[in-house]
Amino acid sequence: MDLPRHHFDPVTLHEVFDDGPAAQAFLAELAERSDRDTPDVLAVRVPLTRALAAEADDPDRELAEAERLGWLAVRLNGGPSDDAAAAHSNASDVPLGAVPSLMRLAHVLQWRHRFSEADLLFGLALEAAHYYGEHAASIEHAHRLEYLALQHWGTCRYDQALEVHADQARPYLGEALALFERALELRIEAGAGPEQVAATRQAVRAAHDRLAELGA
Repeated sequence: MDLPRHHFDPVTLHEVFDDGPAAQAFLAELAERSDRDTPDVLAVRVPLTRALAAEADDPDRELAEAERLGWLAVRLNGGPSDDAAAAHSNASDVPLGAVPSLMRLAHVLQWRHRFSEADLLFGLALEAAHYYGEHAASIEHAHRLEYLALQHWGTCRYDQALEVHADQARPYLGEALALFERALELRIEAGAGPEQVAATRQAVRAAHDRLAELGA
């Protein structure tokens, strides 16, 4: 099950759905399903609730719901039960299957402007993906999750740059650019599809553009 067709805004790097009302209707349909709280359905409900929150009457409430669903998904996949448990988790404590749900939850925290909490989860997801890339039978899958974690963590740093004064933005943009460039390198090495490579190139360009605006 995938998200409705969308693209990424070239400045914010946030999802923009080709048909917003259809995406809203799909989210409502998912919420009515009997299997709405299973890992496979939550894998769509969490990012879709997050991405559509800005269009809701109460965006904060929708983001809070996305966070609740995000933690549920992490727990169902065998990951840490809360932020305190995550803070004390090592890469080997996180099942490979919990890595995508950790990244989805981290994105929600990012959109709630709780960047330190998002950084913790992105960092744990990246460490776990790297660990399984060296120790798991499903090395190829772990490597895909590793470059996804790099790119998504980069968007978190990028968002932080957009939230602070220009004088403070440069370090965040530099970190975002480094994460994007490493993600691009790994995606090309892994033979990722053209759409994935294009999305990462777009992120690299966005970081370069914001740095250029700062005179960097």
